Amino acid sequence: MTAKARILVVDDDRKVRSFCREVLELQNFSVEEAENGAKALKKLEKTSFSLILSDIMMPDISGLDLASKVRGKYPDTFVILITGHASINLAKDAIQRGAFDFITKPFKIEELNQTVARALEVREKQLSVLPSPELKDLYDLTVNIDISKQSIQTYLDNLVSNLKNTFRGDSARIYLSGEPGGESLLRNTGSGKEEVLSEDIWEYASRATLGRKGGYLADEDTKHLPAENSGVFSLMSVPIPSPEGNLGVCIVARSRIPSSFTVRDLKLMGLFSAQAGNQLTNYSMASSLREQADNLEKVNILAAEFTSSLDTSQVLSSISRGLKAMVEFDLFGIFLSGKDMIPLSYMLVRSDIPDHVLGTSFRTILEKTQNSRDVQLFLDSGIRDSFASARSTDWQSSPMVEILDLGEFSSFRGMIVLASWSNDTISARTPSYVPVLIRHAAAALSNAYLFETSERNYIQAISALASAVDAKDPYTHNHSRNVAAYLTRIAAHMKLPSREISLLNNAALLHDIGKIGIPELILNKESSLTEEEYHIIKTHPEVGYNILRPVTAFGSFINTVRYHHERFDGKGYPFGYSGEDIPFHARMLTVADSFDAMTSDRVYRKSPGVDFAMKEIRKNSGSQFDPNISDAILALLSTSTPEEIVADYISTGSNQVIFS
Repeated sequence: MTAKARILVVDDDRKVRSFCREVLELQNFSVEEAENGAKALKKLEKTSFSLILSDIMMPDISGLDLASKVRGKYPDTFVILITGHASINLAKDAIQRGAFDFITKPFKIEELNQTVARALEVREKQLSVLPSPELKDLYDLTVNIDISKQSIQTYLDNLVSNLKNTFRGDSARIYLSGEPGGESLLRNTGSGKEEVLSEDIWEYASRATLGRKGGYLADEDTKHLPAENSGVFSLMSVPIPSPEGNLGVCIVARSRIPSSFTVRDLKLMGLFSAQAGNQLTNYSMASSLREQADNLEKVNILAAEFTSSLDTSQVLSSISRGLKAMVEFDLFGIFLSGKDMIPLSYMLVRSDIPDHVLGTSFRTILEKTQNSRDVQLFLDSGIRDSFASARSTDWQSSPMVEILDLGEFSSFRGMIVLASWSNDTISARTPSYVPVLIRHAAAALSNAYLFETSERNYIQAISALASAVDAKDPYTHNHSRNVAAYLTRIAAHMKLPSREISLLNNAALLHDIGKIGIPELILNKESSLTEEEYHIIKTHPEVGYNILRPVTAFGSFINTVRYHHERFDGKGYPFGYSGEDIPFHARMLTVADSFDAMTSDRVYRKSPGVDFAMKEIRKNSGSQFDPNISDAILALLSTSTPEEIVADYISTGSNQVIFS
C-alpha cells in the first residue's frame, strides 16, 4: 500500500468525520471530508481517491447509492460503508453496489485501521470483489430456496458446492453435530479436492471453530494453521448457528490461489452460514411437525381400532398389533381388576426371554407402584403370547419400563406395561405419542372389560330368570336342562363344531325365557286354553328374543330362541316361516324341545312315552320337523335312552349358560 493514499470520509456527523480523519492521518494517509454524498461526488470530479469511507444513512444520497455511483464512474476507488447494524441483506446490497466492506458502529480504532489497510492492500493487488453470479447462487440457496421441497442432503450438497465456488476455494466441507449445541461433529458432505487437507486437519479446524464465536481464520502467516497443512495456503471456518446451539461447521480451504482469506470473507461466510442455520432449523421444525402430525394420525387410527369392539380379546389383539407397529419393545403387558370381577392378565413377550428375567429387576420395578399381589397375579397367570425378535439384548441388565397405572380409570386397578432390555428401543427417548396411545388403549380396554363384566352379570340374571321359569311348573322344572342335553347330543351326532354346540347349549337353556311374562294361571292350566290364552302363550319366543337381544354374547343364537316354534311346513309361530327360511339351529331346537315335551308329564296329561314320541317325530318328519334332524335324533335314541343322555349331560357340568 502507498504512504500517501488518499481517503475521503463522508458522514453528516462532524464528530464521526473528525474521529476518522484523526485516526487515519496517524497512519500517514491523506484524508479529506465531505458532509454528504453530493459533496463527495463533487470532490471525486476533481480528485482521485483510493478509498471512500462513507456512512450509509445520509439525508441526500445514501451510502449504498454513493457506492453504486462510485463503482460506475470510478472503478479504481474502493468504498467502505459505515452502518449502525449489519445484516445479510446489507452485505448483499453493499457488495452488489460496489462496496468493498462495511464496519458497524461503534467501531474501534483497531478495526478501522485493519479494514482500511485490507482494502488498500486488495486494491493494490487489483483483486476484484467476489464474483456476483456465484454470490447470487449462494444468496438464493441460503435465503430464497424453500428447503422443504428438497431433501436435506441435497440442500447441504448444494450449499458446500456454492461456498467453495463463491469464496474461490479448492475444497469445502460441512460438518454437522448430532443435536444443536453438540460437540461431536461428523462430516456430512464435501466439495472439491478435499485431499488437500489431511483428515486430522479437517477435524482440527472443525473443533477449533466451535470454540470461536466469529469463526476460525488461518493462513501460512499465522500460528493457527497446523504445521502439517499439506500446502494449504489459507483456511476459514464458521459455525452454523441455531437458537439452541451450533448445528455444525462450514469450512473452505484454498491452496492454488495466492491470496489469503480475509476477515471480510469470514464475516460474509458467517452471514450466509447463519442463514443456512435458519433454513436447517426451520426444516427441522417442519419435519418435526410433519412427524408429529403423521404420528397423531396413526394414533387416531389405532385409537379408533381399539374402540371398534367391546370384546376384550379383540381389543387386546388390536392393542398388541397397534403398539407393535409403532414402538419397539420386549414386553407388553396388561393387568386389570376390580371389585367382584375376575382379574384380566395378558402379556406379549419376546419368545427368547429367559424364564427368570421377569422375576428379578422387572418385578422389583413393578412393585414400586403396584400392589405386590397384583404383580404376582400378572406374572404367574393369564394369557401369554410371544413374538420373535432378532435384536441383541442384555437380559441381565435392568429394563427400561413405562407403566400406566389404570387406577386413573373409573374403579379399576391395574396397569399397562411396556418394557425393553434393549438399548435402542423405548429407553430414554420414548416418543411423545406413546403415553397418548397407551391411554387410548387403557380406555378401550377398561370399557370392554366393564362391558363384559356387566354382560356377565346380565347373563347370570337371565340364567336365574330361566331357572325361575322352569320352577313355575313342578312338572317342567328340568325342561330346559333336558332340551339342552338332547340338543347338544344331536349336534355332536351331526358332527357340528364345538363352538356351535356351546351356542346351542345356551340357546336350549334360555329358549323359554320369554315365559317369564306368561301368567302361571295359563302355564299351569289343566283344561284346554282359550284362543286368547293360546295367543298369549305364542308370544313367548318373541318376548324371549327381546330379553336376550341386548347381550352381544347372545347375538349368535337369539334367532334360535326366536324361531324354535316355527314348523318345517310353515304352520308354526310367530312368523310362519318354512323350510330353510327357518335358521338351522332353530330347527334343531324344535326337535329337541318337542321330544322332551312328549316324554314329560304335564299338568294336563301324563307323558305318552318315548315310543310315542319317536313315532310322532317319524310321522311329522318333513311337516313339523326337518327330516335330517328327525333322522339324527331317531338314530341317537336307537342306541341311548333319554335317561342316559340326560345323565351324561349332567356329568359334564354343562347345565349352565356358558359365557365366552
